[in-house]
Amino acid sequence: MSRARRTLSTLVALATTAVLGTTLCAPPASAAGSDLAGLWFLDEGSGQVAYDWSFSGNRGQLGSTPYADAQDPAWVSVPSLLLRRSALRFAGSQHLRVANAPSLEPDGVTVVARVRGTAGGTFRYLASKGSLSCETASYGLYTGAQGGLRFYVSDGSTYTLSADAGAGIWDGRWHRVTGAYDGQSVRLWVDGVQVGSPVVSPVGIGYGLPDGEDFLLGDYAGPCGSPLGFVGDIDAAAVIGHYVADPTL
Repeated sequence: MSRARRTLSTLVALATTAVLGTTLCAPPASAAGSDLAGLWFLDEGSGQVAYDWSFSGNRGQLGSTPYADAQDPAWVSVPSLLLRRSALRFAGSQHLRVANAPSLEPDGVTVVARVRGTAGGTFRYLASKGSLSCETASYGLYTGAQGGLRFYVSDGSTYTLSADAGAGIWDGRWHRVTGAYDGQSVRLWVDGVQVGSPVVSPVGIGYGLPDGEDFLLGDYAGPCGSPLGFVGDIDAAAVIGHYVADPTL
């Protein structure tokens, strides 16, 4: 069966098993299927577009224009026995941009990606939603001050960081990383294992930040004097518009 004919449930299963390496636990009964806000396989292998297989219509554009430019990440092949696979390689100043959409601005959120790198660097963003100057995104997955990996949410003036996965995650191997906020606490998982303890957040997620509202893979959109882009590869990513706990916990 061709990819175009797969059902949404099959897409979710493929994204979270074959691509991301796990199965997300079932959402609460009150959650609609449309809560899958974005699902990017990044298997196109060429071109300027990364299609959104969540059916939310949040397709991504490589770089700053519809044409090839210096902000385009590079397509790289990923070995696979079954399907043609590819990933995007980021060199610190490239990004995949997804235009702002209500589905990307939920009260609770889960961001999951399959990533690899050899040197995390400090304050380097794997994913970010919106930007306020060079201060904060609404939610972000980044290397933090110690060059490890953390997830955070912000109301625009205050932010809450998850526990830090540590710089050892950047060992050149693929890792499934998940950051989530359930309306009360921020959590981070690496390869199905929760990092530290949940961190209670005194703030919710604030949207409509003044310097950008788009969702970016591989960078931060604020006007910063030094690059905050990720250095490494992203194989697939998803945004879910509610909290999803890692099923191995």
